[in-house]
Amino acid sequence: MCDLLAKGAINPPIAARFPLAEASAAMTLAESRTVQGKVVLLP
Repeated sequence: MCDLLAKGAINPPIAARFPLAEASAAMTLAESRTVQGKVVLLP
């Protein structure tokens, strides 16, 4: 699947991006089921 992502064959929707320090807020958002797409943690 990483191959397809790298080639741009798939494009998963990203609902929000959070720095790792805000992992708790990211988890709260993901568990709320109010977003469409992925919640991503950034290093």
